[in-house]
Amino acid sequence: MSDSPSPTPAAPREPLSIGGHRQWSGLWLGVASMGAVSGVIMVIGGAWAGWFLVVCFAPSAVILALSLRPEANLLSLDTTGYTIKTTFRSSTIRWADVERIGTVEVPKGARVAIRFRPEYVSENPDAAAIAAALGGYHRTLPLDYGVAADELAGLMRSYAGIDG
Repeated sequence: MSDSPSPTPAAPREPLSIGGHRQWSGLWLGVASMGAVSGVIMVIGGAWAGWFLVVCFAPSAVILALSLRPEANLLSLDTTGYTIKTTFRSSTIRWADVERIGTVEVPKGARVAIRFRPEYVSENPDAAAIAAALGGYHRTLPLDYGVAADELAGLMRSYAGIDG
């Protein structure tokens, strides 16, 4: 029997939430708001065509405003998995279903990419095509979380207990 101490398991990590944002959302909110206001001014002035602008731009402005709230776009990490929360939906993935975490280059820069275990994607007929298009990965994180993609991928790997 060896006298060397046995390795101790890593201490559980505290849950972490990181706020995400989409580039240009503020600009698009401004454009949608101006379109809606222009439509209201036209309607007040008697031009019924202004209703077209109101109907097109007002809902967009509301949705964009909701998506700019700090709690609207979150990436939450804990010891069991990760959750992506956007304005109208939430998706949780268990670390047990993740095979690899890395990064891929997309037109808007690098993104964190996730490859799932074969048994997780076995019922998805498009999984092979998605993996082929994303360099072997099945999904990317949808937003920019204010952290470089390689750093965020490393943080997620540490939570998942996955080696580089």
